[in-house]
Amino acid sequence: MKILALADLHAEEAVLDRLRVVSTRGDYDYILIAGDITNDGPVSYAEELVDLLGDKKLFAVHGNMDPPAVAELLEERGVSVNGKKKSIGEWNVVGFGGSNPTPFNTPSEMSEEEIGKKAGGLKIDKFSIFLTHTPPYGVMDTVGGIHIGSRAIRKIIEERKPLLNICGHVHEHEGQSVIGETLVVQLKPAKQLGAAEIRIDDDIKVRFIEL
Repeated sequence: MKILALADLHAEEAVLDRLRVVSTRGDYDYILIAGDITNDGPVSYAEELVDLLGDKKLFAVHGNMDPPAVAELLEERGVSVNGKKKSIGEWNVVGFGGSNPTPFNTPSEMSEEEIGKKAGGLKIDKFSIFLTHTPPYGVMDTVGGIHIGSRAIRKIIEERKPLLNICGHVHEHEGQSVIGETLVVQLKPAKQLGAAEIRIDDDIKVRFIEL
């Protein structure tokens, strides 16, 4: 199974231009988007993205910069996995959008306690790809020397041991790390044309690419 993963598009038109090319090639079985599709809107950008990629192989969560209308659109179009578990080949994808509090009062933030309550009930197992906007606390999550990842997300990963966690949010980092039995993939912002190709077979292979 070959996945294209991206996050933090922030309504950048150049991303849509690149994805138009990607969509014609059919190189990927699934496309996963880890939030911040827009910059507090516009919803029309999210609509164009879903129209472009289709609803059969696209799975997405909203980010902290996506207003409720964007999250609602993803839900209406059947591509949202926020709070859901959906089959993806021999595995499954489970999503959780938004973020823990930031200094910027962005549209889709919640307390760590709320994240713990809402995400704690997700049906995550060792076959799950956990698609989150926010990275787990302490993993490629520093800005100015301060960790901004979610403690609640980390706790869930430590307890449920998903196969993979794909996240974005922290523009300053790109890479891979491991928490217990879970591979964490932190994506470079798509608005900078960053993305990752992820192959899942007997093992997991990650290649960071330019769209």
